[in-house]
Amino acid sequence: MSREDFPFASLSMLVILASLFVLSMHLGGWTWSSWTYAFSLGIAVPLVAIEVKRRAVITGAAILLFSGTALIAAGLPQYFGYSTSVLSWYDLTAHYLGALALTVLLWSVLCWVRTDDGRADDSRPWLMFAVASILVASVVFELLEFSTDAMMGWANFHAGIDTIGDIIFDVAGVATAALVIARHGVTAMKRPFWHVDALPT
Repeated sequence: MSREDFPFASLSMLVILASLFVLSMHLGGWTWSSWTYAFSLGIAVPLVAIEVKRRAVITGAAILLFSGTALIAAGLPQYFGYSTSVLSWYDLTAHYLGALALTVLLWSVLCWVRTDDGRADDSRPWLMFAVASILVASVVFELLEFSTDAMMGWANFHAGIDTIGDIIFDVAGVATAALVIARHGVTAMKRPFWHVDALPT
């Protein structure tokens, strides 16, 4: 692999997320922050693998959105981030941005799996698949969150009110991503400039 093909940006994202995960563990042990950062790393690692294999790059905007969303959603124990719904605007913003980011990233991965150049073509069934996948994952995640709350005897989610709000903003984030993708062919992974054919002289 040449220096130009090395995925510096994506590996930087992995380093940032891994560092935040370690800091979260140091400050508060295995908490909600730890779960969120571990989940983010679980998504980011295969994205980098696809990036290397398909000679594509994850765009800077996607990296900032993904990393920023993880930071907003998880925060750090004792300082800021996830709370027991005290800062509901904070939690709902994280859900909106997270659902939006995950939908765009999943769609981008599907584009690279289906085509040679990763273009966001007009393939509505695949877009619907991406939308449905994130919606199902969001609902399952919220139900697991609520179930854990009940089983552990916690009171983080206020008898399901937090769960309902999270799902509503997850749906809003997915819908926003779907609209932008459908209208503008947005993708978060692009073929880097050094693979573009040279212009004729």
